[in-house]
Amino acid sequence: MLTLGFSTHKAMARRRGPQGFTLIELLIAVAIIAITMAVAAPSFSQLQANYRLRSGAESVLNGLNFARAEAVRRNAPVTFSLTGTKSGWTVTANGGAVIQSRTDSETGGLTAASSNGATSVIFLPTGLVNATGAWLTQVTVSSTTAGTGARVINILGGGLIRMCDPAVSLANDPRRC
Repeated sequence: MLTLGFSTHKAMARRRGPQGFTLIELLIAVAIIAITMAVAAPSFSQLQANYRLRSGAESVLNGLNFARAEAVRRNAPVTFSLTGTKSGWTVTANGGAVIQSRTDSETGGLTAASSNGATSVIFLPTGLVNATGAWLTQVTVSSTTAGTGARVINILGGGLIRMCDPAVSLANDPRRC
């Protein structure tokens, strides 16, 4: 009886042939992967656009904070200016020498617009804003991709610089405008 089981097992092993995937199984697996990728692709592109928006707005915010800190450190006025039509910016010293800048090409797919038409703000050695004349009081950074929001950066006369999200409506959320 033991011999019978052994020979039956050997005969079955000969009939099965080599193990592996059939062409049908492989095509089904490829079709499932293709369908999953087709469903996930729009979400991924939206995720990338939101990341670019957040990154570009933080770049402008960091440039403003850098200009303010440099004015205090140098004990001299420092100017932050929006450049081009997108979200590029430049920080210049009192004599006009460029200290730091970001070009429009570094933040593709974004636009930065001033609320009052002014494109620059001067930080005084005290860290306050030079409030004589018109200065850049609010920058709205938005994406050219449909369905993404915007970020608003407010520059107050006392030197406070704050970024907020206009889409947030909860009263106690610190991201709210």
